[in-house]
Amino acid sequence: MNSPITIKLLALLLALRELKTPLTQEELAGLAEVGQQLALDPNDWEYIAEGLIAIIQGNEELNEYFEMAKACLETIDGQIPSEVLPTYTELDQELPAISKGPQDFGWKPGSDESDEVLTATIKALETHRPIQAVNQLSFLERTSDFLQSSQSSRESYKTSESPSESRYFNTFFCDLDDSSAIPLNQPLISQQAYTLYLDISPERKGADDTNVPFPEQALAQVWDDRESLVLDVVVSSHDFTIESPVKKLILPHRGTSEGVCFTVTPTLSTGRGYLQVELFYRGYLLQAKQVEAVIIPQAEAQITASSMRPVHTARITFTTTDQLTPEQLKLTPERVLTIDVERDQRDGSIDFRFLERTDGNQELAFYDTVLQPAMLGKAIAGVRKQLNLAAREGYQWIDQGNLDLLNTWLPRFAHAGRYLYRAILPQNQGNPTDIDQGEKLQAALEPGITIQVNPIVGQVTVPWALLYEREVKYQPGKTHVCQHCLNSKEDCPSCPHGDDPYIVCPYGFWGYRYAIEQLPCWVTGELPQPTVLVKTIANHQPLLLNLNVWKKFSLWREHLPKLEAAGEVQMLVAEEIGKLEEIWRDHATLDLVYFYCHGGIDEILEQPYLEISDGRIDSNFLEASNLQWLHNPLVFLNGCATGDYSPESYMSLIDDFRVAGACGVIGTECPVPEMFAEPYGAALLPRLFRGEPLGQAMLTVRRELLRQKLNPLGLVYSLYAAHEVVLSRAVATMN
Repeated sequence: MNSPITIKLLALLLALRELKTPLTQEELAGLAEVGQQLALDPNDWEYIAEGLIAIIQGNEELNEYFEMAKACLETIDGQIPSEVLPTYTELDQELPAISKGPQDFGWKPGSDESDEVLTATIKALETHRPIQAVNQLSFLERTSDFLQSSQSSRESYKTSESPSESRYFNTFFCDLDDSSAIPLNQPLISQQAYTLYLDISPERKGADDTNVPFPEQALAQVWDDRESLVLDVVVSSHDFTIESPVKKLILPHRGTSEGVCFTVTPTLSTGRGYLQVELFYRGYLLQAKQVEAVIIPQAEAQITASSMRPVHTARITFTTTDQLTPEQLKLTPERVLTIDVERDQRDGSIDFRFLERTDGNQELAFYDTVLQPAMLGKAIAGVRKQLNLAAREGYQWIDQGNLDLLNTWLPRFAHAGRYLYRAILPQNQGNPTDIDQGEKLQAALEPGITIQVNPIVGQVTVPWALLYEREVKYQPGKTHVCQHCLNSKEDCPSCPHGDDPYIVCPYGFWGYRYAIEQLPCWVTGELPQPTVLVKTIANHQPLLLNLNVWKKFSLWREHLPKLEAAGEVQMLVAEEIGKLEEIWRDHATLDLVYFYCHGGIDEILEQPYLEISDGRIDSNFLEASNLQWLHNPLVFLNGCATGDYSPESYMSLIDDFRVAGACGVIGTECPVPEMFAEPYGAALLPRLFRGEPLGQAMLTVRRELLRQKLNPLGLVYSLYAAHEVVLSRAVATMN
């Protein structure tokens, strides 16, 4: 019994036997589906294993026990005496059959694979109560006893041993001179320097009241044989000056890290001061914490009696749910630019922190800016107004544009996009001695990189694709598009028109230059708990596509056969609410949920909705549908204005879809005319069907539609998911 497959299945059963925390309904459903897949065709193990391992790794306790058991079984090379393993009679007595088992699907007696272990796994998982089921299997007790008595594995497997304890991201203030901790009831004095101390430790320290552990699981697969990892720590604030705001933290595999100290000085004369502390690994944000302290003007001053809040507080504001695997780190681009967006709770101002990695782990540059909502809203409104005008007046009845139209609208996009760029990106504020940090950042970013946007506190999003990097002078009729750039597939570093503000370069737009991912995975706020950031749609063949349409659209019947011809796709079409409800009720394994329909904001409730032929789908509708999509489908909102977190909107359908199990959402920044929505969908989805990562596919299609159709409306589509979202198995072949 030395097959890697059998070792993994037996390790799973042993891990379930030790599990103390109940599995979630989603985990139970996922394991039951794995059991059904094993019963149907265990020879498809490579595909089945992807889904199984994803479930295991998504549960920290289960994964810990699984890895312990697997390591032990591998230590003895899986050699377990036959008398320890179960018999079919024993299995039938202890766990009545649900499936007939895998005997008819090619697993031959006498092979390395153990039919008995496979059958036990199928029986246990299909019960939907696997923890109770494995505790009825007496052979697991024999196996556990054998492993503990084995000389080669005694030290590596102990069922009484609990998984490694959680660690916490700690922060607190210390006296600058003697390093003693400042008591939690003692305010800080304005203009006096302090040490902000932080570490990662099993012991909770400081004033943190959120009880959110450090996300160990995100790094579980990147340790290899290393004893430590290097994390980047960034401290930022508008209420403190920070000496050397970027430092390194050496994280050991176990136990407490060495402390990292920042010298900080409160600049407020009185009130509450805030610092934001963030941890990164290779440009991926792991965790963020907001640290707060009362500041007084001098030592003798008293805290105002009206303040009932603690003097010192801290809370985790972001924890990643993404797991960084070695394969991902090798195959996907490092996040050269990470943008953290936060809404200040005191005045509603929007803080943008740009963290630029210019040389791997050797250098991380930090820029900070802050905007009032009105100022940011004005810049965003200008961009969206231009998009709406172009969609309504320029391209409503055509998808194939021309140079005259492009020279009318793309310069207007650039004009509005430049205002937004200047409002957000930190730049020289008129001081000739300062370095223009915005231009420095622009010079460091290469075409095609992935920019990651993390919402830290509150839902704040921006039409990032419309940011325009180049200086522009907009004069109707004079400002025009560079024709050379339209015929170039790459950036033009030596362009002779690079300094001409009257010539608009499409590569000056972030949406044509970079792949942009917006990750809605915050800890606090609208969602009760963070949802897993899924990067794989666990599709079968054929891919199951639910198309929800507004039947008065003129092109959807032409759109349907294009999608069917693009790959092995089974279409489930809903024109009306009743049919949509039937599809969602009967098909929990949807792979793509596609809304080709109207959308908008309710006039009275001011809440977003989607509208098919006879009714609206809003947040309440989605909640009451109790959706549990098992395959982590992509949701595509085509033609709707709902893919938007504006400062005025506190709720979005994106949350509801992700809670339902979606891996992410494609939305639009404004209503899109059907004449463009149809060809955009027909160009994008075949690339997804062929196995292309979604973010790269969107970037490619955006560029192609500009070059081939002279149509810039591809800029209105935004991705609220990981750049690397991909099908687990392609349903079409590459060209």
